[in-house]
Formats: sequence, C-alpha cells, structure tokens
Amino acid sequence: MPLSDEQKKLRREIYQRLDDNALEPGDSLYVPIYGQPGCEDPVRLLQDHIELSAEQSFQLFSGFRGSGKTTELLRLKQRLEKEGFLVLYADALDYVNPSEPIDVSDFLIVLGGAFGDALLAEPVFKEHQIKLAGGSYWQRITEFLGSIRVNAEEATLKSAVTGPLSAGVDLKLELKTSPTFRQNVQRFLASRIGELRNEAHRFFEDGVKAVRQFYDEDKQVVFIFDSFDQLRGSLSNEREVLQSVERLFANHLPAIKIPYVHCVFTVPPWFKFLKIGGGRLNILPSIRQWNNDPKRTRFNGGWDALRKFVEKRFGDAGYAQFFGEDTNAARTACEELVGVCGGDFRDLLRLLREVVLRADEWPATSQNLERAKLEVLSQFLPIALDDAVWLSRIAELRDCWYPSTESETISHLTRFFDLHFVLYLRNGEEWYDIHPLIREEVAAIVQKQRINGAREETAQPAS
Repeated sequence: MPLSDEQKKLRREIYQRLDDNALEPGDSLYVPIYGQPGCEDPVRLLQDHIELSAEQSFQLFSGFRGSGKTTELLRLKQRLEKEGFLVLYADALDYVNPSEPIDVSDFLIVLGGAFGDALLAEPVFKEHQIKLAGGSYWQRITEFLGSIRVNAEEATLKSAVTGPLSAGVDLKLELKTSPTFRQNVQRFLASRIGELRNEAHRFFEDGVKAVRQFYDEDKQVVFIFDSFDQLRGSLSNEREVLQSVERLFANHLPAIKIPYVHCVFTVPPWFKFLKIGGGRLNILPSIRQWNNDPKRTRFNGGWDALRKFVEKRFGDAGYAQFFGEDTNAARTACEELVGVCGGDFRDLLRLLREVVLRADEWPATSQNLERAKLEVLSQFLPIALDDAVWLSRIAELRDCWYPSTESETISHLTRFFDLHFVLYLRNGEEWYDIHPLIREEVAAIVQKQRINGAREETAQPAS
C-alpha cells in the first residue's frame, strides 16, 4: 500500500538521520559500539595513556574512511574533560589544503595557529578576557617573520612573505589557499626551521602557562588535531602529497611534539605500513562481524552492535514499520544489510539510505533490499584483474600482504582501504579481510583468469 502522510513524514526523518555526520557525545543516535563484549575500546586506550603519562605525551590516531574517528575523538574529549583536563580540539582542514604538499614550516605555523585559536575560543578565556603573552599566534608569527634579518639575496623573498602580511593579508587564509605564498614561506624558512620551532614552542609554553595561572599549576592540557589524515592530493600529485606527510613525521618529529601538552594527531593509516611517526599509533578497526577462521564464523557481538545502530537511526516506530511488525522477519531483513556492510558505519549508512530511497511502500520488500545492495556494490566496480589477484591474496592470508614499501605500492594499498575494499579488524590480534560485498566478484575474476590461463597453456604447441 502507498505510504500515508504520517509515514511519508517519518520516512523523511529517517532518511535525514542516515546522513554520514560525526556525532557529538550524548547524541541520541550514538551507539556504544566499543562497549560490546569482545570489543577493545580505542578511546579508553588513548585516555589511559594520557592519564598515565606525566605532563606531556604524543599519540597518533588513525582509521580508514567511515570508521568514526571524529565521533570517537569527541568522546575522548568529553571523557578527559570529566577528569579535569582542558581539551582543545581543532580540525586540520580549517588550516591546510588537503590537496597540496605540506612542509614542516607551514605545519608548525598552522599547528600553533590551531592551538591558539582553540585556546582563545575556550569559554573561560572569552568570559574572563584572558590574553596570551605577545598576542595570538598569528600576531606573534607575523612579527617573527618580519624580525628575521636577511642578506641582499634574501630581501626579495622576505618581501614576498612579509609584504602581503603588512598589507593586511590573512596569514591563515593565505597559507591554506595560496600555493605561491605558501611556497615563498617554505623557501624563506627553509634554513630557519630551528628558529621557527623555538618560536612555536615558546608560544605553546606561554599558552599552557596562561592556563595554569588561571586554573592551577597542575592543570593538564590536551590538544586534538583532527582530520590531518585526509591529506591525499589529487590524481596528479598524490604521491608528492603523501611523501610530504611522510617526511614531516619521519624527519621533524622533535619539532612537532608540543611541550607540556598531551597531543593526539590523526594521521593516514598507511603510517603503520611504513612504521613512521615515533608515537603510539592507534588504528580504529572496522566492527568485527566474523571470526578469523576459514569459514568466517559469525561473531554475534558485532552483529548485535550494528543492528542496534540501525534501530537507533530508524527509531522504534520507524524500525517496526519499515522492516515489519514481525520481530523475526524484521531482524532477518535488517541483517540482510548489516551482513554486507563490512562492519563499516559509512557503508551501512549508504545501504540504509539506498533502501529507504527505494522503499515507497512499507515494510520494505526483498527486492528493495537487493536493489540497495546492488547499488552500493556498483560503487566498488569494476575491479581490475591485478587488483582482484591482490585482494584474493589478502582474503586468503587474512593479512595485509603487499609486495614492497615503495610509495606507489603503499599508495595503491591505501586506496584499497579508503575505498573499503580491504578491512582492518581486531580481536586481540590484528588481521585483515576484504569487504563482503566484493568477495564473490573477486573470486569470480580470479577464477576466470585461472581458467583462461590454463586454456592458453593447453593451447601452446608442444616443443
């Protein structure tokens, strides 16, 4: 039967609740996935490391697209604040261009700027009009650039940097949007990284000092720098961008560790494969729905958590009407989608949105569910033969097998994870598998290649 006006309204509400947005702590839609039996809570590990450290620490946090990193970092912020920490949060994409290479000079500038902006935005700083020594970081770094003495050969380059700033150009905006200006800054500071580091560290120290003067001498500061993992580049410069991020953490780690602050930076997950970063690397896994055995036996904890995720998004009334009043039939229909999401929130949301879009009568039919699965599957296709062979090997070994650590190989592997072809899983040990939606497709491609190869070998004339 056609939907009633009330059901049409409910359908619209459900569809909007299926948006792929980070959830704030306390949001009614949040499901404590990592509180399920058998699930290790990555936020607890981050928090414990901070609480057990002295007055500073350095951790890296990662996860593949759609794994819920920002939601979990906001949960970390809330939990630490309850324990008395001052937690500053900044989104790297407000400060850097994810399509351009980054250098330690512009990274130190935007890192200090993001820290200062987050500090001055704190309600208590605004309410009591607390000032930082020497002004904001943007003011201090502008004065620092202007104070650098140069020889005649460097005068033109200095003018290209300080001239626009003296004319009122926004340093934060220029670094993000103007490649020419950013390159001039990098060239100007190339031989002065030590000076820049010292200036940045002095600002961090002054910021912490201001915090402790207002609160108390034992107040601990945490800085979460989110979304830095999203530096990817474009098809034309992806390798250059990835290499710039690698150099930053491999060669300049002492400069980017903030003194007297507990730092949590999000970084690309491929850091794990190159073993760079110099800090604890915490990777957010996909929700485990099966065990690491040949038959992939069902892990009920993961299924239960994801089904609760669906129930939250639909609401009690929406779930019953959409999937059916019969409890067992509704569970079966829901699990048709849960079973092929790969334990990934983003893919599950895509599946749900597609089926809601297609179900113009309730409860949803098996045809609606199948069409939704085919639509999401189509976004994985086509799969190249070489990729299918590689993916088949990963599925067989349950290991992230890769032939070399060359940047091109790591970039290709990263794309597998970004596109959710490959899943990262944990149950004490870490392991990998391919997305359930593509298992049959990958197996079919590899089998066809083997059959064709055997035919060609049979057809060869005897020597």
